[in-house]
Amino acid sequence: MAPDEFQQAWQAQSAQTRVTIDADLLRQEVQRNQLNFRATIFYRDFGEVLIALLLIPVWFILGARTSSPWTWYLTVPVLIWMAGFMLVYRMRHRQKPNEPDEPLLHCVQRSLTEVEDQIWLLRNIFWWYLLPPSISILVFFAHVSWLSRSGGWLPALISFAGLAGFLLALYGLIYFLNQRAVRLQLEPRRQELLTLLSSLGDETTDDGTGKQIPLPGLPFAEKRLQSSSASPARLIIVLTIVILFLGFMIFKIQRGDEYPKISPFAAVRWQESQPEVKLGEEWFKLIALDGLLASEIVEFSKQTYGDKWQKRFEEDLVELLTRMGHPPKDKVTLEVQSLDSSEKQIRKDVPMTKENRAAIRRAAQQREHSAP
Repeated sequence: MAPDEFQQAWQAQSAQTRVTIDADLLRQEVQRNQLNFRATIFYRDFGEVLIALLLIPVWFILGARTSSPWTWYLTVPVLIWMAGFMLVYRMRHRQKPNEPDEPLLHCVQRSLTEVEDQIWLLRNIFWWYLLPPSISILVFFAHVSWLSRSGGWLPALISFAGLAGFLLALYGLIYFLNQRAVRLQLEPRRQELLTLLSSLGDETTDDGTGKQIPLPGLPFAEKRLQSSSASPARLIIVLTIVILFLGFMIFKIQRGDEYPKISPFAAVRWQESQPEVKLGEEWFKLIALDGLLASEIVEFSKQTYGDKWQKRFEEDLVELLTRMGHPPKDKVTLEVQSLDSSEKQIRKDVPMTKENRAAIRRAAQQREHSAP
């Protein structure tokens, strides 16, 4: 017999080889592997949901402590969405617990369903996990860059482009790592389960409840099912915090002590959203400052600083006007109206002084101390 004929005979004999395995032992192995897979996924999901929920109060505290713009808070509904989506998805795809006498075929089918659910989750991670925070973070970066445009449009655009580029590169890497986990960990596991399921369907008629099962080419004969490691998606939350911290530090640097603490008003008081200012010893209703309507200044302060809009108007007027794109000079023009009549006045070359701002600050501190 020629060598080629010997080789063909050997391959034919190998193709007819049957591996006989005890059904109970194989079922126990599948169930044990299934429990390990469930535990890995559960603890990973639990950690991600817990971190997302804990970040919500942290977000509010950081925003209040640092007087962040309103776009900072766009990430809060994103965190709620991420945690909620994970919980709802797991509830809708919850599997029944294993039973000791459950048929082997059912165990394999259930394991296959769980693996396919996880594959779907990671393959679509861009839509439910990456895209929502990307939008909120990019909006925050754009807003910060817009507020810093007083230093020039080009530096503001460069700042936004750098932050946005870093964010997109980072999320691109995270997406790649998740797809790699699907390709190298979950897909091989799925193929092994499909092979086992096909073998059971071809060789048994009793759902694998017999004591001995002959399985041709069984993929588990020489190796155990691989346990899927935790997805790198958990890094998303940690790295998102780092990104936001970088953007926030830039914002803090830009709004630091570079703005002079000066004011043209000796004092400020309020009639709802209408500022009344003191010039010398007389009170007036403020109509405009350097051509900017007082109502526009107040509205911008509300949108930018939230609950601290009055404080910023009174104590950080230079910064407020600068962020509006109208940095004031050492002297400003005020349009005011008498409180006793409809008479309006134009006060030109009103000096912006540190003494005025210091007096406003002292008055604010006295109100804070006297408040119940």
